[in-house]
Amino acid sequence: MKTVITNTLGGRDILVDGNRIAALGTPAMIRSMAGPDARILDVQKSMALPGFNDSHMHLRMTGQMLTGCRLDTAGSITEIQSILRSCHEPFVHGMGWDQENLLEKRMPERRDLDAVNPDIPIVCERYCTHILTANTAAMKLAGVWREDGIFQEAACEPLLEALDSQAARHIQAGVDHCLARGLTTVQIADLKTGNWRKLLPLYRDASQRIRIHHQVNITDPKEMEDFLREARLYETDTHTFGPFKGFADGSLGGRTAWLGREYADEPGNCGEPCMAEEEMETFVEACDRLNRPVIFHAIGDAAIRQVLAVYRRHPGMKQGILHLQITDEAILQDLERLQTDCMVQPVFWRSDRNIVEQRVGTRMARTSYAFGWMASHARVSLGTDCPIEDCDPLENIRWAVSMPGGLSEKQALTAYTEGSAWAMGRSRDLGKLAPGYLADIVFVRDGTVTGVMVNGQLHKNL
Repeated sequence: MKTVITNTLGGRDILVDGNRIAALGTPAMIRSMAGPDARILDVQKSMALPGFNDSHMHLRMTGQMLTGCRLDTAGSITEIQSILRSCHEPFVHGMGWDQENLLEKRMPERRDLDAVNPDIPIVCERYCTHILTANTAAMKLAGVWREDGIFQEAACEPLLEALDSQAARHIQAGVDHCLARGLTTVQIADLKTGNWRKLLPLYRDASQRIRIHHQVNITDPKEMEDFLREARLYETDTHTFGPFKGFADGSLGGRTAWLGREYADEPGNCGEPCMAEEEMETFVEACDRLNRPVIFHAIGDAAIRQVLAVYRRHPGMKQGILHLQITDEAILQDLERLQTDCMVQPVFWRSDRNIVEQRVGTRMARTSYAFGWMASHARVSLGTDCPIEDCDPLENIRWAVSMPGGLSEKQALTAYTEGSAWAMGRSRDLGKLAPGYLADIVFVRDGTVTGVMVNGQLHKNL
C-alpha cells in the first residue's frame, strides 16, 4: 500500500510505497503519483526526520530497568532499601545506583540488601552496569560468594543469568520505550557467550516492530564461527548482525577504565585492562578472517591506545570504538588517520562532568569528551548506552550541542541518522529521507515525538 505523508512542518509531502520512500515533493506532485487508493497520513505540522538510530544500547536491560526497581533517584542507601522493599518480585532486580550521589558515599553491600530481605534474591546494578551488589540469597542461587556482595565486570555474569526467564517481557518493554522516544533502529549489545541461542528467537520476534542490529559480545574464534552459522537462520531485513564486540576496560565512574596514569583521586590505581594485547590481536584477526566488523568498549586513554595499536595492524577492516571518553591529542589524530567509527554518548556528560576532572586531572580533562572534534574529523554516530542513560535522542542531542567542544545541531542530527546507519553498514538505504531509502521516519513537534514509522509501518498514532 502507498502512503502519503502530508502537512509536514516544511510543507514537503512524502510518498511511501511499501517499506520504502518513493518520492518527496509538493503536495500536488505527491498526490498525483500516489493514486486514489493511497492512505493519507496528516502529521499536523510535525517535522519529518529520518528515524533516530541509537548506535549502542542494551534493549533487554532497558526493559529490565523499566519493569524492575529504578534506583537512579536514590539519595542514600536507606532510600535504596525503601525502593527495594516496594518491589514484590520473586527475584528483585534494581538498577541505576551511583555511590557518588548517595549520602553515605559508598557502594551498597550485602548486609544492606540482606536487611531488605535475606530470603528473596536481590541484585542491584550500578548505573554503569559494570558493578553490582547481591544479597546472600542471590549469591546462593548463583553459586558465588563475596563477603561484601560486590562484584565487578565478568564476575557479575552468574548473578545476572538468573534473570533470563523474564527476557521476553523485558525485550518487549524495551521496544515500547524506544518507539515512544522516536527510535526506529537500535544497535544492541545483548547477545553474548551463554545466552545467544536462547535470545535469538526473542529478538527476531521483537524486530517486527523496531529495526534491531546486533553487536555481539563473543570473542572466542570457534564460538564466533558457530554464532555466524546459526544466526543466519534468524536474519531478516529488520533483524541483522553486525560487529563482534570486545571489552578493553571498565567504567570511569567505577574507576575501572584503564588510564595511562593513575587516577587523580585514587593514587596507585590506573584502572583495569580487560584483554591483553595478544588476546585482542587474536580476536581482531578472527573478525578479519570471518569478514566481520569489530568494535571495542574503550573509555580510558590506555585502553583506546591499545585498541588503536591493534587496529593499525589490520587496515581495510570496518573498525569502531565505543565511548571514547578519555583522550589526548595523539589519540584524536589516530582516530582521524584510521577513520575509526566513533560511537559516542554525549548524554554521558550530564553525569561525568561532575567527576571527570577529579578522576583524570585538569590537563587530560581538557582533551577528553572531544565529540565535536570527532564529528569534524572522523566518523561519528550517537547512542546512549541505555539504560546507562535514557535512550531519548532529543535529550542526547541537547547535550551533544551544549557540552564543551560539542557538535552543532546539524552534526548531531546527522550523527544520529546517517552516522549510525554508516556504523551498521546500511548507509545506502538507511538514515536519509530520500527516494529508495527505507521508510524509517520520526515525526517531531515542539520538541516532542508525535509519531514513528518503521519499515513503512506506523507504530505510534499521531
